[in-house]
Amino acid sequence: MKKLKRYVVTEADCFVKEGTGGESGIILISEQNFMRLDDFAASKKYSVMNKITLPDGREALKPSRYVGIIMLKDGTQVEILPQIRADREENILVSKMLILRMLDAIREIPVRKVDERYFKKEQMNLFEICVRMYTDEVLSVVRNGLKQTYVPYRGNEMFVKGKTIYSEHAKKNFAHKEKFFVEYDVFSVNRAENRLLKKTLEVLNDLSSNTLNKKKIRMLLMALDNVESSKNVRDDFKNIIEDRSMNKYFNAIKWSRFFLLNKGTTFFKGGKVKYALLFHMDKLFSACIASSLRKQIDRTNYYFLTPEKISNSISNTGMDKEMKPISDFYIKNRVNDNTINMRFKFKNFKDFNGVEKENTVLVFPVTQVLNTAFSGIGKTMYLIDLNDIDMSVSVLTETFFI
Repeated sequence: MKKLKRYVVTEADCFVKEGTGGESGIILISEQNFMRLDDFAASKKYSVMNKITLPDGREALKPSRYVGIIMLKDGTQVEILPQIRADREENILVSKMLILRMLDAIREIPVRKVDERYFKKEQMNLFEICVRMYTDEVLSVVRNGLKQTYVPYRGNEMFVKGKTIYSEHAKKNFAHKEKFFVEYDVFSVNRAENRLLKKTLEVLNDLSSNTLNKKKIRMLLMALDNVESSKNVRDDFKNIIEDRSMNKYFNAIKWSRFFLLNKGTTFFKGGKVKYALLFHMDKLFSACIASSLRKQIDRTNYYFLTPEKISNSISNTGMDKEMKPISDFYIKNRVNDNTINMRFKFKNFKDFNGVEKENTVLVFPVTQVLNTAFSGIGKTMYLIDLNDIDMSVSVLTETFFI
């Protein structure tokens, strides 16, 4: 079996067509896959990759502020990560942990803590990590027992039960007087929530390439053997019941909604690629900052504002009306109406030079908020542990409040 290629790139790297020579940061890729990446990037509203011209005249594709995974038609993986550490292998581990921490601020994605061995041993990309989380949630549902409900059943039976559908009875039983076409309710696992779980598993089974993920998916599909796959996803989502009796389903249904109803803002399948799972890094970062500030702010004395209200949603997190990332955040004093303005920016390792203009706060991907300048913050806040960062890199230690 031919081993498929896997590329891990950052914004410091770029792709060029094979046969033209490769230097540090320049990655060779087949001409066909170069064109596939170019076509995919060109087909999206916000460019995942920018086409640039190198000093020697070669065309190149350079990742642009997105993180995630693109799986090409031939199975080639292109994983895009932020560069946080200088060492390439360490960067893969640390940057994925950072992305997951940021995803935790997005309400549509029920991210949970992930064991580091997932990254080290299995080398799962971001999509496969999400698939693993989903299968774990469905497994929890199955172990607690699939919820049942009364669903309508129609059939030609040897007995009378419920009500007789005379129009169908006349057509089907003209020569079979012993049968009755009836409709009645049966207590069944074939309810909207279970149909959506099965549909999602079928979709992910076609897309996943991780051996353990596929094994778990097949096992779960067997457990849902008596459940029909959803034929009308949108209608089934409208029919789900959200009450305490269904709390074991909540996270699994969130994942199903993400995989089945995502409107092309982050998850793509078909067309130019087999699938792609992509997040705008600035949007994730804005959501994470907003979430952290909301949790720590003293609500009795302050409230939190942004130029355009951040809803911590995939579709509009951290973007203004012109779809540019929001870097300004405001905390307003309820007593004297004074406003504190904070500006945060995410910087990659390669971008870092220790200097920012216009009083912009540099957040490299550590955010350490000290309570010396603003009493509304109760304690020091970290987006990522300081130990995860190369000590050779300068990290601002003064307050981030202007």
